Amino acid sequence: MAPRIDWPRVSPAALTAMSAIQRHVNTSGLEPSLIQLVDVRASQINGCAY
Repeated sequence: MAPRIDWPRVSPAALTAMSAIQRHVNTSGLEPSLIQLVDVRASQINGCAY
């Protein structure tokens, strides 16, 4: 298994942007169960554990 990226060290700006996207999605009005399903499916597609 490949090592995970240490985002705070490698690119703090990328971490900030990813966090902002997640905050936006969480407050978008979508059902939490739908957001979780999308997260799980994206993890499956990317071959990573969620």
